Parts: sequence; C-alpha cells; structure tokens
Amino acid sequence: RPSLPAAQRPSLPAAQRPEEFRYINITSDRMLLEPAVEAAIRQTLKEAGTQFQPVLTYLANVIDVRRHDTIPEEQDDDGRIIPYSTITAVDFARTPPLGPFRTPDGKLIEPLDDRDGKTIVLNSKAAEDLGVEPGEKVYVTYFQPESTHAEPEERTDEFTVVAVVGLAGPANDRAFTPVVPGLTDKKSINSWQVPFSPFRKGLIRSKDDDYFRLYGLTPKAFVSLATGQRLWGSRFGRLTSFRVEPDEETTVEGLTEKLRSELPPEKLGFAFQPVKLQGLDASAGTTPFNVLFLSFSFFIIAAAVMLVALLFRLGIDQRAAQIGLLVAVGFSRRRIALLLAGEGLFVATLGSLVGVPVGVGYAALMLAALRSPDWWLAAVVTPFLQLHVTTTSLVIGFISGVVVSQLAVVWAVWRTRRAAARRLLAGQMTEAAGWIAARPRYAGKLAWAMLLAAVVLGLLAAQLGEEVQAGAFFGAGALVLAAALTMVWVRLRCGTTAAAVTVGRGNLLRMAARNAARNPGRSTLTIALVAAACFLIVAVSAFRLDPGEGDSKIASGTGGFALVAQSDQPIYHDLNTPEGREELGFSVQDQKLLAGTATIALRVKPGDDASCLNLYRPQQPRVLGLPRRMIERGGFVFAASDARSPRQRENPWLLLEKELGKDGKDTDGVWLVPVVLEKNTATYALKPPLGLGDTYEITDDRGETVRLKIVGLLGTSIFQGDLLIGETAFLRHFPEAGGHRFFLTQTTPERTEAVRRALERTLGDYGLAAQQSGRRLAGFMVVQNTYLSTFQNLGGLGLLLGTFGLAAVQLRNVLERRSELALLRATGFRRRRLAEMVMLENGLLLCAGLGCGTLAALVAVLPHLVFGRASIPWSWLAGTLALVMVVGLVAGLAAVRAALTAPLLAALREE
Repeated sequence: RPSLPAAQRPSLPAAQRPEEFRYINITSDRMLLEPAVEAAIRQTLKEAGTQFQPVLTYLANVIDVRRHDTIPEEQDDDGRIIPYSTITAVDFARTPPLGPFRTPDGKLIEPLDDRDGKTIVLNSKAAEDLGVEPGEKVYVTYFQPESTHAEPEERTDEFTVVAVVGLAGPANDRAFTPVVPGLTDKKSINSWQVPFSPFRKGLIRSKDDDYFRLYGLTPKAFVSLATGQRLWGSRFGRLTSFRVEPDEETTVEGLTEKLRSELPPEKLGFAFQPVKLQGLDASAGTTPFNVLFLSFSFFIIAAAVMLVALLFRLGIDQRAAQIGLLVAVGFSRRRIALLLAGEGLFVATLGSLVGVPVGVGYAALMLAALRSPDWWLAAVVTPFLQLHVTTTSLVIGFISGVVVSQLAVVWAVWRTRRAAARRLLAGQMTEAAGWIAARPRYAGKLAWAMLLAAVVLGLLAAQLGEEVQAGAFFGAGALVLAAALTMVWVRLRCGTTAAAVTVGRGNLLRMAARNAARNPGRSTLTIALVAAACFLIVAVSAFRLDPGEGDSKIASGTGGFALVAQSDQPIYHDLNTPEGREELGFSVQDQKLLAGTATIALRVKPGDDASCLNLYRPQQPRVLGLPRRMIERGGFVFAASDARSPRQRENPWLLLEKELGKDGKDTDGVWLVPVVLEKNTATYALKPPLGLGDTYEITDDRGETVRLKIVGLLGTSIFQGDLLIGETAFLRHFPEAGGHRFFLTQTTPERTEAVRRALERTLGDYGLAAQQSGRRLAGFMVVQNTYLSTFQNLGGLGLLLGTFGLAAVQLRNVLERRSELALLRATGFRRRRLAEMVMLENGLLLCAGLGCGTLAALVAVLPHLVFGRASIPWSWLAGTLALVMVVGLVAGLAAVRAALTAPLLAALREE
C-alpha cells in the first residue's frame, strides 16, 4: 500500500514528495508484534514463499557526536543534538519494493556487518545535521526497553557510521514506524503525549519540528536487525512490523485469512474454559484421604482382627466340654467346625450391622470438628464440608467387616481341629503347634533379618527423596514390629530352665513371667494388639510440627524474613529506595522506619492455591518469579536438590538460573524451565505426585506449554503452594504480569509489627496485606497437625481394642488355670497374693506391647530424626503411654476378680 494515504501527504514540490511503494505492511495496534503473532506471520510467509522484511523501529532520545554523562535539558552552543528520532533495525533488501537502499549519489549500500553490533547508517538529513561522514562515531541514548520498579533507565551506546543513505526510495518511508496515538497523529514534537519521563522539550529545535511535519517518524538511522533486537527487543516483542512483497497470490485478503488460521484465539490469550469440568476436577481434591485413613487404620484393623480371634477362641475354650460331648456322640469335626463358623458368621454380621452406622457417626463427628471454629477449622478453612454417604460405600464397608471378621473366626476354629476328645470333655483345649513353633531357632534368625531390613529401608528412603518415604515409613515400621513380636514369641516359647521360686525376693514376678509364657502364641497376640496401636501413636506424634520449638526451626521455614506481604494490584516502585518510598506516599516517619528494612519483591502470575489450605485440586498453581537478588541471597532449607557444583550445594537457588535443554527448549520444542517447589506441594497438592527431576506442565500468557522441571524441593516453608522460577524465565513466559505483588521483608523482631502496620497503612489502596512470616508458617503447620490428630484418634481406638484384648486374654488364662489357682489357695496363698500375680502378668504383657510398639516407631522415624524432619514430644508421649498403662491395668481387674471368686472345691476336683 502507499506509505501514507493521499489525504495525509504533505504538500511539497514534486521533486521533494515521498515516493510511493507497493508492499503489504503488517503492524499491530500494540506497536510491538507479540512473539506468538510474529511466529505465525513468519510461518505463513515462509509457506507462501513470499519475500518479506522484518522491521524493528525504536525511539532514540538523543543522537549526538559526543557522549554525555548527563543529557542536557537544552541544546548546546552548536545546537547539533538530534532529539527524539526513530532508528529502524532492518536487513537491507537489494530489490524493489523493499529496496535497494542507496547513498545520496546513488551507490548501493551493502548489508550491515553485524559481527560487532556497533555499525549504523544515517540518512542524509541526520548526517548533515550532525556533520559526520562514514567512519566517524555517533552516540545514541535511549530508554532501556525494560526496567525494574517502573523507573526508566537511559543507556548510551557508541556506533560507527558506515554509510549515509539518501532520503529517497525505501529510506524515505514513514511506515517504518507503526501508528502510535499521541505521537504519529500530532503536528509537532512539542505536542507529543509521551508515556515516559523526562521529556526534554528544550532540546527540540525548529528543524526537528520541520522534519517531523514533512517526514513524520521516518527513521533518521538504520542498524542491522540483529543489533536492534539485541538492544531493544523485550518480552513483549522483538519486531514492530513486516514488509511483504505482494504478488498475484499474496494479497492483503489472502494473508488475513491465512493469519487467522495460524492464530487461533488461545494463542492470543483468549480461550474457552470448560468451567464445569474444571470444577468437577478440582472437587476431586488433592489428597486421597480415604487411602490415608485406610493406611493408618491398617494397624487398627489388624488389632481388631486379632481381638476377634482372641474373643472367639475364648468362647470356644469356655465351651470345650460341649464340643467334646459333640465329638463323643458322633459329630464329625467338619460339622462341628461348620457349626462354630456359622455362629461366628452370625455374630460378625450383627457386628458389621452395628459398625456401619457407628462408622458413619464417627465420620460425622470428625467433620463436625473440622467445621467447628473451636476445633479444627483452621486446618481446612472450609466450613461447608458435608458428610457424603453412598449405598456403595456402606455395602463395601459391611461386606468387608463380615469377611475380615469371619476369616479371624475361621482361623480360631481351625486351631481346634487337633484337640483330643478326652481333653475336650475335661474342659481343656490344647494349642496346636505350627512349623515355626517347632523351630524357634529359625524364627530368631528371621527376626534379626527383618530388623536389619527395616533399618536399611529407612535409611535408604531418607536418601531417595520424599516421594518414597511414606511407603518406607509403613514398611520399616511393620518389619520392626514383626521382628520384635517374633523375638518375644521365641523368648516365651523357649522359656527358661531357671527355678521359678528361690530364696529371696522376686518369686511372684518370676511366677507371673512363667504364667505369661504358658501360651506363647496367645500372649504374643495380646502384645501385638497393644504394640500396633502404640506404634501408630508414637510414630504419628513424631511428625507433629511446632513453629515455636526454636528460632532455628522458624528461620528454616521463613528464610529469615520477618514479614510476608501480598497485594491485589502490582506495585512498580522500589521499597528499598527513598525515591520509591516517597513515590508510594509513605510519611516521613514511615520512611525512616522502612529505611532500616530490606524488602525483596517477587513477580506474581496469579493462579490456584496449591497449599494445604486448599482442599480442591489446583488446575494451574500460582507462579512466583524470583529476582536475582533473592537467588543470590539464598536462605530456606532444601529437602532435596539437583545441585552438582559446590556453589550450587551451598545455595541451591542458583539452579533456577540454569538453562535446560537446547536454547531453553526440550526436544519436542516445549520450553523447559527449572522450578523449585515446597515438598508437601509436590507430594500432595499436584497430581500425579512429583519428585526431584519430574516435570509439571503449565500454560503461559501466549497459550504455549511450559514444562517445569523440579530442580529443588524446599522443606516446610512459607512458599507452600507456589511454583518458584527465575525472574528471567518468568518475564519470558508471563510478559503481561507487570510490577510486583509478593514481598518479603527483613527487619528486627522489635520493629516487625510497626513495619507491618506502616506497609498496610500506606499501601492499603493496592490491596496489600502483610503478616508475620512465622504466623503464615504456623498456618500451614496446623493443617498437618490436625491430620495427625485424626490419625492419633485412630491410635486411641486401637489402644482401646488392645486393652479389651488384654483383659480377655487374662480372663481366659485365669479360667484355664482355675484349678492351679485353687491349689495355690489350698496350700496357703492368700487371695491378695494371687491378685498381685495376675496383675503382674497383665502388666508384663502390657509393658511388652508398649515396648515393641515404641521401638518399632522409633526405628521407623529414625532417619527423619537424624535429618531433622521429625521431633518427638517426649513429655506428651510419656504421659500418653503412662495413661495407657493405667487403663490396661484397670482393664485387667476383671481377670483378678475371676481369680478371687473362683469356687475352691470344684476347681480342686478338676486339678
């Protein structure tokens, strides 16, 4: 098209009129062509096989033959400073309509040599104004295309003039500069409406206005395209226009249609979102609580199964004479077993029918606690949680309860298959010994092997990373618990050859120990009941977080920053400089207060909250861009990192500056960017769970896919829920996110509250809210502590089952030994001494259970204790175990009562 519509062409003599050019000019009303638009235009033009010429035009504040330390506000005596002119970066074409470029005397100008990037071509008007010839130096001062905190920064570069182009032909084309409202539509430079400061009107001469009236923003100088993009390209774009040579197939209408097909709306930031589907995906949640509760309930379920087996076996033992009578009158063992199993199935069905509504009630009680502001609401910040019960879940729970209970019943019945009829008629049941009972030496070796495997598994999990530690936690604990129980069984099974009664003290205790070993399997099962629940309570307690335990722990999660502030609107001024604080409107007193602080401002791309405070699944978490200052400062404790060099190991934040892949892109052309995450965010909030070296894909402002590679995992920190990348990568992918909206402030403890109030008082119009970093960290910790509290409640239920089982076993032992107890009474033992012996037996089993459970838990969390990821609240734990001990002893009083009230004569006849 013509470079200027006829109505806007100046009225000049024919010899001075700008020449008309026939080419297609592609520009943008944003002045710069966005990268996605540029890529689409290039692709379209290459496919069409059309000749085109990329162009970048930039505004120079000053062109002069001298370097100025400070640009003057007015012209010097010689008045040769050229103010506010455009420079075009373009690779010269040799053929019309895009070229050629010639000197005033008609010589062809060769393409610029860009090896040093310091060459420039002036048009004849500029060269005459400056009085320079080829080979001489000129200095160009301009605003940097990007600056920090919205402060314009001027830069001066030196160029060597290699040629002078005549103001004719392609060089005399004001269309090199896109239409810019406030500039191109004005008649004088003095009337420009500029978005920058300072605007030095004193430098503008009448000859500058004359040039502008005649030629508009026709460039006064040219540099190579590579030089221009290096100096003036930015995240917003690297070109201002494309000049395209038209032909029969390349028309404005044809290019428009092709570009529309190459530029779908999503590439320009406009996309249709499936809101309903995204809401359903988010409602799925981040953490599979059903799996967590089932995992932590594993030990409780095991304890319940053992309790069912003990109680049913106790019932069988009490009916030993009845079973013996059935055998004596001709009932087969199979029919008797079916009869007992049928009884057990009936009881299991009734128990499951009761358990289903009780389980629903327990879940409702927990949800009520999570909704209550006085209990656990701070852990979920979602007061509208509702109980969700389905028929399928109820049926699955009922059937599971029946099947598991019936398996325990069948096991108890199967153990009676070898009891002799004579002993059954006498009311006695003989335990059958399995393969392991016959070979206790193999069991001992197996126990040591399991213990060694548990230690190795725990240490190995601590080195491999967070993603495998959950499984290793249960694995190591189960191995240690199994090893400890096996050792106890071996000890009880082998017994001792020492005398039970000797001269001196301790005879009653030795007799109690001998009695506890009377039935090794039964006693070991009882110990396992208590140990399983104790393991859960101790292990879970070790992972409780307390931000008030010590200054070092707080500093590890806050990085030494006293305050964390976030604003709704971007802030462009630097809080660390007096000029920035003054521009933001701080009072003199507040400026003095903030002068003693250090604030690091981070760029923010808003997104979903991926912290533990959000129960919903995030679609694209918030992204924070860390400036160089933050990366060099370091701080915070890393749980794992991909650091290789000593410098990176000392400060893993430096990994964010590493370019990954060829030119920052992966093999499939997707941008690859290093990212740092908080470990809980990577493990629980993002799906699938991520670890060191894994990748997570997000979408940038241009609709392109960005693949984030995890190079570091933070420990518990104030950055939970955020994706942390370097500022350079952030600006490349999120150019629309201007200013800063996340602030970390370092100050002294005594001034923290005053600084917080000053920030909120002055920056409240920006929607800024500040809080102490320790409180923010505590808000995250309370969530984990709440979940641990719910799991500890499960442990409490397990201990309740354990105490019931212990009481049942002791009662069974007393009933089996009623003839022996009667003989002891007949030979002079007082009732009180027998009660003490029974209580000692109960206490020994209880202590063994608590010891095995505590030992298993300590070994399971040993790697976490060594690496500082867990701490055991010893005082609270000691109180809890003491309470368990007391409750267990009280539960054993039923056995004591049975021992004291047993009829003497009937029991002696059995003996």
